[in-house]
Amino acid sequence: MDFTLNQDQRELKAAARHYLSQSYPLTLIAELSDGVGADGQAWPELLRQGWLDPELELLELALLAEEGGRALHPVPWWVTVALALPVYQAAGLPLPGPATLADGSTGCQARQQATGWSLTGQVPSVSQAGSVTEIVLAASTPAGTALFAVEPDGAGVSLTERAGVDPLRITAGLRLVGAPARLLLDAPATGPVLAAIERRWQVLLACEAVGVADRVLELAVDYAKTRTQFGRPIGSFQAVAHQLADSYAAVELARSLAYRAACVLADEPDQAAEAIACAVHAGIRAAVSGCEVAMQVTGGLGVTWEYPLHRWYRRALSLQARAAAGPDPLEVIAGELFTPAAADRIEGALAPA
Repeated sequence: MDFTLNQDQRELKAAARHYLSQSYPLTLIAELSDGVGADGQAWPELLRQGWLDPELELLELALLAEEGGRALHPVPWWVTVALALPVYQAAGLPLPGPATLADGSTGCQARQQATGWSLTGQVPSVSQAGSVTEIVLAASTPAGTALFAVEPDGAGVSLTERAGVDPLRITAGLRLVGAPARLLLDAPATGPVLAAIERRWQVLLACEAVGVADRVLELAVDYAKTRTQFGRPIGSFQAVAHQLADSYAAVELARSLAYRAACVLADEPDQAAEAIACAVHAGIRAAVSGCEVAMQVTGGLGVTWEYPLHRWYRRALSLQARAAAGPDPLEVIAGELFTPAAADRIEGALAPA
């Protein structure tokens, strides 16, 4: 499988990086992170930039997710594209704006009335619920789980924001009391769509983690080039250089696995479990360990509030927590390796020619 980026994909990645670097300097990221948590005015410009063009395929979305993680993109694009957009596409409905998705199948009941559907129940945590136009909610109906849309400021809807590790992705508890809801997908159609979304968000999460790892490596390398000790840049010492080299290798491995997962999921979705698990495991590991290495390289400066490193560390930890909501990647990989068919392939590969 060749997942080398073509010219259009390289240009898309470069354009996204340029847009994000111009729009979200570190000072603005810090201001949003310590304040409202999201840029509520950027959605129209994001549409103009083509970040939601329908012709974008999964690999192109993966590249944008990577750049979003690198810049800590403070707009609810990730939750929209990774979670909610496939529901609207399956329903044949236009995207109303930024949207998120939550599983309320065990805590929310939908009731059909003469005037339409209404929802009652609670969901403990909904990512970026206060920053979106609609919340897509899986709720139980007499026929099974169906998908509905509610407006976060609609009648019968209340949100309680919760302090989280990543202030640029504020979560909220959702409470519904007879809230009017729009049916997007009925019970028979919901299961396959949710299954596809679970694979999709894992790939885009892995790509965002790669972006986080890449940016903190850049911060650490820049610091190691300019910070001197004993008359030499600290990057010239093996204790520093070897850590940065290990981080670089982890980023490159994670990036390759993330692109591979996007290609496999797009081309052979039934065969994508192992590729996705490898991408998630490598991406999260590169992001978290990369932040921790960067903190060691930058020393006391790296753990101050003023230095931006902690904002990427928060994103890495939040991605790690979200990944834990999916299948354990190591279990998936082990399951693929230890099947009889896999054992035959390995035995054949090791057999003398």
